[in-house]
Amino acid sequence: MTDDTFDTTCLRHSDILSNLRCGRCDDLICPQCMVQSPVGARCPDCANIGQAPIFRATSVELTTTIALSLGAAVVFGIIYAVAAWVLWKLNLRFTIATVITAMIVGMSGVPIGEFVRRAGKYKLDSRLRTVAAGTMFLAWMFATIFAGWLGVGGGIFSNIVGYIGLGIGIYIAMNRVRP
Repeated sequence: MTDDTFDTTCLRHSDILSNLRCGRCDDLICPQCMVQSPVGARCPDCANIGQAPIFRATSVELTTTIALSLGAAVVFGIIYAVAAWVLWKLNLRFTIATVITAMIVGMSGVPIGEFVRRAGKYKLDSRLRTVAAGTMFLAWMFATIFAGWLGVGGGIFSNIVGYIGLGIGIYIAMNRVRP
């Protein structure tokens, strides 16, 4: 190609000839300032537009979601503790009670993640994933405290099986809120 092919220069680099245009705003760009996006070449300004505000939670919505999730963590913690207490009172072997409790904690990632998703008004904000993970962890922590108050052995939640259940629950809760 010769310089005759190009009749204009890049808006950001006046010494570079280019006929390449931004797919959104139609400004002239060169390969140096071009940002490749899933829908084509963009200028740096259009590439930094980010997520639409309809999908991003405002600070008020995020604060409300965190407050509601804290309440949900307390409720789920009580539910876990009562379930552990029932298993404890059935005089099941410790390992069986621990496995069943870990399964309950792990599978509760679905309702916790769904709760955070609904409390966040179905926004596709990645920060809500962190809220879901924190809610799951706090529910597990409250369960440990409440179970101790009910007289359940402290090791029912804090052993390797309980940690695996917690990890599975966090993973599921985070993926229920996935943007």
